[in-house]
Amino acid sequence: MYESFYGLRTKPFALLPDHDFLYPGSTHRTAYSLLEYGLIHEAPFMVFTGDPGMGKTSLLQKLIAEHGAKHSIGFVTNARYDVEHLLPWILLSLGLSKQKLDPVEAYHVFSEFLTHESQQHRRVILIIDEAQSLGTELLEELRLLSNLNDGKSLKLQIILSGQPDLHALLRRIDMTQFAQRIVVDYQLEALSEEETALCIRHRLQVAGGHHSLFTNKACALVHRLTRGNPRLINQVCDVTLTYGYAEQARIITSKLVAQAAFDRTKGGILPLATIENLSVLASAPEDATEIDSAPPQPNSPQARHAHPSQDFAGTEPVGAPEPFYEKGIAMRREGRFREAIEMLEMADMLEQSGKSPSLGLRAQAQIGLCHRSTGNYQGAIQAFRAALNDQSASPQEVMDVQYFLARTLESAGQKSEAAPLYRLIAQTNPRYKDAAYRAKELSSKHKHSANGNGNGKRGEENNRSWLGSAIARLIGARD
Repeated sequence: MYESFYGLRTKPFALLPDHDFLYPGSTHRTAYSLLEYGLIHEAPFMVFTGDPGMGKTSLLQKLIAEHGAKHSIGFVTNARYDVEHLLPWILLSLGLSKQKLDPVEAYHVFSEFLTHESQQHRRVILIIDEAQSLGTELLEELRLLSNLNDGKSLKLQIILSGQPDLHALLRRIDMTQFAQRIVVDYQLEALSEEETALCIRHRLQVAGGHHSLFTNKACALVHRLTRGNPRLINQVCDVTLTYGYAEQARIITSKLVAQAAFDRTKGGILPLATIENLSVLASAPEDATEIDSAPPQPNSPQARHAHPSQDFAGTEPVGAPEPFYEKGIAMRREGRFREAIEMLEMADMLEQSGKSPSLGLRAQAQIGLCHRSTGNYQGAIQAFRAALNDQSASPQEVMDVQYFLARTLESAGQKSEAAPLYRLIAQTNPRYKDAAYRAKELSSKHKHSANGNGNGKRGEENNRSWLGSAIARLIGARD
């Protein structure tokens, strides 16, 4: 309804979980990092919890999207069943069986699958959503399934996601054996007022709109109403955009937010925070200063002719690349990726003119990180490769960018190109992050594939060719 009016490709505040729109706030970044840590370090059990609407399912979808190619992942969303039905649901989530099997047959199928995947150097990761509904009996059944790990190699990892009640369940005295196997345990927290504003602007930008469509006061009111719950933020913002479209408002103000929320809460269903003066805010005249302070929208003449350097008018000498680079970094951290790329490209252009030779690699690397954050893996790969052409970069900077590039290639499914990069990094510095682990993981799969088609060696040589002088400098630093 309102998408074309506001220049949006899609609805930015849809309620369906979509990891492409997930705002990388501090609590979600920490949760995801811990989940990745658990995967890399072979944690038998991981637990992460949060109130309804905190984005748990979106985080899990992101994990599946980024790690599903190298592991076999089963996602069980319905936890309301008895012991007899647990294993059949697990088999169904892994695509193993659609037929009803007796418990002995189901156990045999699952055990054989774990063994087969282990032989292929793949782990089976079982994700149970809404796990607070399992109960002690089903949790014990999961613990027994984890005994299929033979002690030499981890075949099965289990991730439990649920509401805070799951913590209370796991703290019971009869859950001691289970709790002792949990390596990762994290609870998602609500977004702060600042993060709420950044989340709104991030989702608008991912949808193709202008990040400042909502004024600062509008974002602050959304936070007061939702207490920083992402799902409620989406609900309030979505209905507010509908009201804005109805009034043909180019800017979403706090008055529009108040009107939409006041009408939405009349039924008493949407659990928004109680604000005594909400009706007053909804009926009050529009605050002209709030509108005047809002940045111009994309369709306005001022916005169309604006230049990135205007943000620094009167603060820095014309032609200096450093302010563009610093501003680009700040925008990337705020989730304003499109604007950040413009700033960083300006810094890179000035670097090429000789005004600041030290910024070349850093600017291109930051551009790559912006593209990666929006899911544009090919754009990120191109930027990281451009960064590696900077002859003035230090060996450490080259290594950092090569790691970013390898991670992006892996996420994009180009594992045969990622493997030699990981291997080179691990040879130079065996303790560099998880490069050695990823090199081993990908190389074993690449060798298996090469044995099947006979072209592995030639393909690896071709994949190395574009690294050029960057690899030579890194090898020289190692020697």
